[in-house]
Amino acid sequence: MNPLLQGVEQTALPGRLNPFYLEGRPLPLAAPIAQQLRLRDGQIIQATVEARAESLKLLLNGRLLDLPPGLRFRPGDTVWLRALQGAGGWTLKPVDPATAQPAAAAALPAADEALPPGMSRLLALSLRPPTSPLLMQLFQPAQAAGLVQSAANPELGALLQGLQLSMRGLTPAALQAAVMSSGFWLEALLARGQSAPGGDTKSLLRRLIRSLGEREAGAVESLKRAIDDIESAQVESLAAQARGELSFSMVLPFRDGNPVSLRFFRPPRRPGQEAPPFSVDIHTINDVLGEIWLKTSVTRAAHVELMMWALRESVVRLARRHADGLGQRLSVAGLTMDSFRIFHAARPSLPDSWAPPGALLDVRA
Repeated sequence: MNPLLQGVEQTALPGRLNPFYLEGRPLPLAAPIAQQLRLRDGQIIQATVEARAESLKLLLNGRLLDLPPGLRFRPGDTVWLRALQGAGGWTLKPVDPATAQPAAAAALPAADEALPPGMSRLLALSLRPPTSPLLMQLFQPAQAAGLVQSAANPELGALLQGLQLSMRGLTPAALQAAVMSSGFWLEALLARGQSAPGGDTKSLLRRLIRSLGEREAGAVESLKRAIDDIESAQVESLAAQARGELSFSMVLPFRDGNPVSLRFFRPPRRPGQEAPPFSVDIHTINDVLGEIWLKTSVTRAAHVELMMWALRESVVRLARRHADGLGQRLSVAGLTMDSFRIFHAARPSLPDSWAPPGALLDVRA
């Protein structure tokens, strides 16, 4: 097995669940259960739908609740609910995740802030929204170099240089080394008595925080949030692993180009079915080519399907002109390009969710 994929399956750390809007119908909740759950009026809750026996149940903070008939649910659907206490008792009112999630995000503490009683660091990370563009901003070559210069520590400059890839000299071995040094595997490597060769991203960010101290409060805050993004992605990956999926994401820096965001994903394998496709999503904003998204899906071990979105028409024309050449180069590498679809548009937004089932957030209307 590819050592990179083997590392993912052994060390990937838990996350995001797809929200589902509940058609606005309130669900009654018995007062004793609301008391056991320690609900507060106005609290936002995320729950999941589970199949038990021949009926569907709502899993809420470890408790299974009966669902009224007539609701169009599937096992695995997730819902956002607001707990409301009225004269007639407690109800759970569905809320639109588009409005629930930003409110929940605003209620979460930063990594360096005190956590509410009973909230662990792991839970706080699992409640963070999807990876922000912060790492992409910090890894702009000029901004990264400026941070290292402000830290006035030559060792950090050498560490940053060792982590940065070269667009002109990119090789499979260099890419694999960069993925392993992304900070995603740090704890797993340390648990095995190993360290990332040449250092890793999280170590660089933490050393920058210590070096900058109170002199650059704004930069330090951004660095702490960037670490949160990496560790939140680790937590998300572990949750995916528990569902039988392979999912992890990271940002890779370049010394001669803008950073690149990568997301690797493989859905769970169903009994009696062939291995599901393995996909890689790439996103970057290039100074010359503009903003580009690329999705690569590998099926049947060696068949490749490509989709590309680009904002600049000249880039779309260039990609279409060289599509046949790309297919020939993949063939030399033992791969068959089944399709290559190119779109002159931004990649459509995909719904993200980012809280575990039954998480109780004290967010009031």
